[in-house]
Amino acid sequence: IDSGFTLAMIRKFFPDIKIDSICVGFGDDDDEISRAKEISQQYDCDFHEIYINNVLADLPKLISIVETPRWNLYQFYPLKEAKKYSNIFFSGDGGDEIFGGYIFRYKKFLDELKKIKNPTWIDKSKIYLSCHERDWVPNQKEIFNKKLNFSWDGIYENFKPYFNNDLHPINQLFLTDFNGKLLHDWVPSNYKFGKYLDLEINSLFLNPEMISFGTQLSWNKKYDYYKDSGKLPLLSILHTFPSFENFHGIKKGYTLNLLNMWKNYGKEIILSYLNSDSDSVKSNIINSRWINESISLVDNSLDINLKIRYISKLLSLLAFEVWYRIFISCNLEANVKL
Repeated sequence: IDSGFTLAMIRKFFPDIKIDSICVGFGDDDDEISRAKEISQQYDCDFHEIYINNVLADLPKLISIVETPRWNLYQFYPLKEAKKYSNIFFSGDGGDEIFGGYIFRYKKFLDELKKIKNPTWIDKSKIYLSCHERDWVPNQKEIFNKKLNFSWDGIYENFKPYFNNDLHPINQLFLTDFNGKLLHDWVPSNYKFGKYLDLEINSLFLNPEMISFGTQLSWNKKYDYYKDSGKLPLLSILHTFPSFENFHGIKKGYTLNLLNMWKNYGKEIILSYLNSDSDSVKSNIINSRWINESISLVDNSLDINLKIRYISKLLSLLAFEVWYRIFISCNLEANVKL
């Protein structure tokens, strides 16, 4: 929805401007490239498609640019491609956070909240995290060695400002989302990538006027609890534009199939970098037993959701190991391919 809305607005107000549109695929069956190409042609764009066979191959380089231990940095590839055609890039960042696009957790959050009489901010924080299962695993505490003193209470404290107030619960959820990955992951990463590529990265949804407008809209103008439908203002506008008349915006997101990735190349890379010889293990930060048990779980568990959660966490530890070797141990060059 966000990219489509952005394209429709640019073409509406700049009918003669040259637009290059870029879509990324990972070789999965549900890649959205064919649909994106149709829309691109409808709006007279030059369409470019990118297939990424290994999203981890350039991880040392990407981590060296953003200077933080993240693995989901593959937005670099469309940005790099965009630089071939223009010095300006428009993304859809912020649309989900401001206009209620994360519908896959709103209903769950509200339904779980109803089960608790007079829920506290800690209750809400726990429910919020339960809606982000890919960001943690059941034995999270065992990942780290004891000297790190990992504490769930410390994690919950991060959410206190967003849930310890008089806002409606769904507005608290919107506030938490806005102050979460958007501000601490997507925006800073894109800033670093833009600086590296000398590319100006913009979003219609992250200018001050749009933020002010969107955050002051009543939550039920953005999200329909009974239909479990979000981004209502954007959809109402998009439905008046060609190619979007019957568009419902089922969210796939900028994601890839982690099970396919694990099978094709992820496991091999994890085994090479996460083991008893890892710098993060030898420095008594990460528990090697947890690594071994988690790899075994991914290979043997019949619970697909649990497998995906552990793959996601192993990838996060891979990113940390790469970051640690680049910036702390200083024994890994940024140009090394994984």
